[in-house]
Amino acid sequence: MSAAAVAAGATGFPATVARDRSIPASAWTDIAFLVILTAIASAGFQTVFGAGAYTLAAGGGILVGGGCAVVARLLRFPLIATAALGVAAFVLLGTAFAIPAEGLYGVVPTLESILDLGRGAIFGWSDAVTLHAPLQAPPYLGVIPFAATWLTSLVGASIAVRMRPAGPHTVARVATMAAGPAAILVATVLLGTKDPVFATARGAGFAVIGLVWVGWRVRTACPSVPGGSRRAWRTVGSAAALLAGALVVGVVGGTFVAPPATSRVVLRDSVQPPFDPLQYPAPLAGFRQYTRELKDTKLFTIDGIRQGQYVRLVTMDSYDGVVWSVTDAKGTGSSGGFRLYGGDIPLSALNSSVSRSSATVTVDGYSDVWLPTPGYATGLGFAGSEADALAQSTRVDTSGGSAAVMQRLRRGDSYSIDVATLKVPSDTALQDVAVATVPIASVTNIPDAIGAKAEEYAGKAPTAIERLRNVERSLKRLGYLSHGLASDPVPSSAGESAARMTDLLTASPMVGDQEQYATAFALMARHLGYASRVVLGFKPEVKDGSSSATVTGDQVTAWVEVPFEGVGWVPFFPTPDKTDTPVEKSVKPKIEPQPQVRQPPRTVPKDDDLLTPVKMKNESAKKKKDNDVGFTVPVWAYYAGGVVLALAIAYFLPLMIIVAVKRRRRRRRSRGPGDQSAAGAWSELVDRYTELGLKPPSTATRLQTAQMFGGQAAQRKLGLSGDAIESLAAEIDAAVFGGETVSQESASELWSSVDRNVGTTLSGLTWLQRRVAAFRIAPRPRRAARRPRSV
Repeated sequence: MSAAAVAAGATGFPATVARDRSIPASAWTDIAFLVILTAIASAGFQTVFGAGAYTLAAGGGILVGGGCAVVARLLRFPLIATAALGVAAFVLLGTAFAIPAEGLYGVVPTLESILDLGRGAIFGWSDAVTLHAPLQAPPYLGVIPFAATWLTSLVGASIAVRMRPAGPHTVARVATMAAGPAAILVATVLLGTKDPVFATARGAGFAVIGLVWVGWRVRTACPSVPGGSRRAWRTVGSAAALLAGALVVGVVGGTFVAPPATSRVVLRDSVQPPFDPLQYPAPLAGFRQYTRELKDTKLFTIDGIRQGQYVRLVTMDSYDGVVWSVTDAKGTGSSGGFRLYGGDIPLSALNSSVSRSSATVTVDGYSDVWLPTPGYATGLGFAGSEADALAQSTRVDTSGGSAAVMQRLRRGDSYSIDVATLKVPSDTALQDVAVATVPIASVTNIPDAIGAKAEEYAGKAPTAIERLRNVERSLKRLGYLSHGLASDPVPSSAGESAARMTDLLTASPMVGDQEQYATAFALMARHLGYASRVVLGFKPEVKDGSSSATVTGDQVTAWVEVPFEGVGWVPFFPTPDKTDTPVEKSVKPKIEPQPQVRQPPRTVPKDDDLLTPVKMKNESAKKKKDNDVGFTVPVWAYYAGGVVLALAIAYFLPLMIIVAVKRRRRRRRSRGPGDQSAAGAWSELVDRYTELGLKPPSTATRLQTAQMFGGQAAQRKLGLSGDAIESLAAEIDAAVFGGETVSQESASELWSSVDRNVGTTLSGLTWLQRRVAAFRIAPRPRRAARRPRSV
């Protein structure tokens, strides 16, 4: 047997292999190409998150993922340990790069930030296509660019530093590394909007750099070719010059022949948003619930409101002959585009002349999905312990001026809101202004009385504003107001159906409330060819010199809005103020005078009783549960729990993986015949002492290795007995080279001796030294490099 073989058997490592942990220059070049391609691909996140909002997360992902791959290679970690290191770094550093707002001091992970890291990496992709861009909320969406670049860099850099660049798999190696950036490039297109970010330049640049990388790597992967490296660089230079010219031509020509933005395929155009207003009861149909059941109920208090300023609740633009409803997200309408926004909410471009103000709303007896807003919301912030949950469940329709909170508002909720209210021009200023043509939902099943009365009331007025004012004045002049209450002078049926409109317009006199008059006016405007929509809201009573008001149910109202070019949605209020209808006088026969007796009020059937909400079985239990205030966990406990959880994950996850790797290593070495098991016992001992910090020689016999270990242990005062380990080396040599059959009992005894020696050494170490040794994995010996084939 050769000396090299003896040395290999003594140490457990090939005799010709040196323990080189350095990373070759070619691997650093591959990593540089990987970083450049990932950065180009990540630029597409700008349309999703806004200019500059994604850079910290994307850059942090590249740094964390690539850094973990390089550190794991330098420490000779196996792939499983590398993956564990990457996950631990993702958990510990992800808060600082992706969601610093949820971290302690913006850096330290908390329980909330750790949960959002997992939520964003798993579910953020699906949420991103259902929410309005740029994405500002919920916070976990910021994890998307971080997770994408982290995974791409971790996998790509690990391939670069672990796989040999030369060989038959060179092209597959480079293609696999480039697959991650290519996937990010495609993902940013699908998740983005129809407004690309330098699409031609990014696409051409990505393709050019990728082709140069593949071409250079293929040429330099043939070291046996004389002058191969120099030829490779000359080839790369020529290709770069050629492709640079093609890039210029592509960018310049692409700007002229590129397809329009409307033909760009993005996923958000094909995905149903998570909020569907049609799943909720028709808002206007519940009008009389406010006037009857909630008449004296304090719904909410609003601070920062002016006299005459209305509070919007919900805008409806679709009518089916039964009720008004909010257009669903797939319909075509002026409302229905409910999206999740951050703190800043854009204002519809149609409303050009507005006044801005701020208000604070505190909820009392109001409980519904629709958010009261004293105008078009341009900024929104919730307060209280449920602030984050409310913000993440809020969807805003910027065109209709409506906002919905999917988890419903309840007593104690509070929010600050910035609003814009339209400055309504005078009728004189609107004389020459045409009604705007806007996308609007259709109305169907309109009764014939609507068209006849619309033509009659509008008259021959030449302008749109005059015709609409004529209709408004006619309804107010001819109609009477009644909510159908027992205290009202005349009865009035609820509803907004086609049959109710026929009854309203054919009765003499007309009797109804805002629900009926707003419906009639909006349908008449549609008949005249004008877009219209109905708004349900409140008219608070603000005292002189005050900017605060408490809104009750009897302040509910409804009005109609019609869009005018360059102005916005102008409101119309067709509901009359008169409540006493004229009494018909008739000649009655003489009768004997009777004592005056007060007659009981006449009972009138209440049609709107059909709209009374159905009480569910668990409604009372739910209300009782909501009113019960239990123990509230303090905020600092969540932060402390998050820190403890992050530290526990960072400690135990890699430890469990490393322990599993070591157990597998031990089982593999203890199997087989007795002599192989004995040699495996020595290899296990060498690795265990290597993990304690000792340095085994690259080529030495077992006895020489034992002597070196004993000397190193004496210098470091590890408590290792040199005589004991030398005796063990001699026993193992005798078992391996003795030529006799080694029984399993003898091999097991040698393994027990190895465990006793290592255990004795560990007992003399400090707790910290034992923990460091537990996290170490002895590097696997590398096979001798293959010689290049001759050409």
